[in-house]
Formats: sequence, structure tokens, C-alpha cells
Amino acid sequence: MRSVQESGFAPLDDFGVQAMLNQHIPYRLRLLRDAFPRIPARCDPDNQSFEAGTLSGRILLSFLGVAFDEKTGTLREDREHKPRRGPTDDVKVRDVGGRFVELAELSTAETKILEKFIRGANKACAHFTVGSDHELTVETYQQAVPIIQRLVQACLPQS
Repeated sequence: MRSVQESGFAPLDDFGVQAMLNQHIPYRLRLLRDAFPRIPARCDPDNQSFEAGTLSGRILLSFLGVAFDEKTGTLREDREHKPRRGPTDDVKVRDVGGRFVELAELSTAETKILEKFIRGANKACAHFTVGSDHELTVETYQQAVPIIQRLVQACLPQS
């Protein structure tokens, strides 16, 4: 856990930054892409791949500072580490030298797709729900993946 300092959370050490950039982020991107040819699902492993990819996409968006606000039904900024006070093991893109997504840089179409994707991830994969009409369809997934990949590429530090 990283301690709280006057200026915020203690920075990640070089090992932590390199682990995120070279292992954890590429792994999540692979999970996101690997589900693409497996949907619509034809068996349990296809469903498992879809859920792993969906949760990976949600994790990457949160890492980039993007979340879904259930009350307003719109995207919102997600830039604070969890927990907000006390030590944290939460990592955001700024911790690895990158930048947050600015919601204004998304087109209206991209915003709508990511709203459906994150809400669907929350309702269909991250929590047990019944009758939520989550709209996490094959089409939504296929539209969201290239957006998420582009945002990750644009927001990570360029080497």
C-alpha cells in the first residue's frame, strides 16, 4: 500500500511503474481483445472470455479516469484513488506518467457507447443483477473495444 503524503499518495516506484506498463496493462488489453472473436458466445469458455474482457475494459477505463454515473446515466470523471483517505493500492494513469481522458475529447457517439459498456459491465459482470436491461450487447462490446484501445494508447506515456 502506498502511504498518503501532503501532496497526495506516495508515487509508485520504478518497478511498480514498469510492472503496470509492461505487464498489467498489456494483459488487460489482451483480455479485452481476446473476447472479440468469441462473441456471440457459443460455450461457457466464450462467456468467460467475454466477462473477463468486459471487466478488463471497465478496469482500463477507470484507470484512465472514466466511470459511469448511475444517477445521471452519463459518463463521469473517476480520478480519485480508492480509498480516498489512508493508504491505497489503487493505481491511476497519472501514477505511471500518463494523463487522464478528458470526457470532452470523446465524440457523442463514443460517449454513448462507453456509457452502455460501463453500465453493462457493472450490471452484467461486476454485480449480480436481475432484469437490469444493461444493454451490454455484442455490438456494444465490438464498438467499445477500439475506443478503449485508442484511449489507452493516447493516455499512456510515450516512450
